Amino acid sequence: MKNTIKAFTLVEMLIVIVIIGILIASLMPRMQTAQGRARDVARKNDLSQIQTAIITSQSDRKVWPGMDGAKNGVTVAAIAQDLKDAGMSSVPSDPNGSNDNYWIGSSHLTSLAEADLWQYLYMVWKRNWVTDAGFVLMAKTEVEWSSNWVTCLSPTNQTLAGNEWYIINTDDLANVKLCTTVKKETDTNKKCRIDTDTNTCYYKETWELRYVLLY
Repeated sequence: MKNTIKAFTLVEMLIVIVIIGILIASLMPRMQTAQGRARDVARKNDLSQIQTAIITSQSDRKVWPGMDGAKNGVTVAAIAQDLKDAGMSSVPSDPNGSNDNYWIGSSHLTSLAEADLWQYLYMVWKRNWVTDAGFVLMAKTEVEWSSNWVTCLSPTNQTLAGNEWYIINTDDLANVKLCTTVKKETDTNKKCRIDTDTNTCYYKETWELRYVLLY
């Protein structure tokens, strides 16, 4: 009696490969979103630790980290040293591997566009109309669920588009209301914007997403 060996035909194998490819393609965005959300959680935790260290440093030294006259032209190293003196072991780096850290005082920021170039931002600003009475911490985020702000800066000319505004401006920090909802704008006729009536942020591209801590 002749033995027969059952095996997949070439067409069947190709069908299986196609199905596997489709499954991988459908799962990749979800995996990337989950990874981005995990990195955003790390960024938010980093900002909370930095906020505590900044408050401690200011309480001990009576000046915001990096804002004393001996450090004209604030650098990451200068801020890092002040935060280490306040109890931090090191200044956190971005969980995505980026080395773009920017810790700067309000007197050293020359333009809104400059503030948008970095993964992290620390800036002393006006609160209750008292100069340098509060500060902003900000990190670029990857997913909208982790975000509470959008930048709305044009990536080409680095200016505010339309009537959108950036959190680092002449406004008082006490008057800033962070967004409670962040949504992707699907209307091609509308831009990245902040609806101050509903505290909703609308973004067009993910590079506009931010997480902000105010003090």
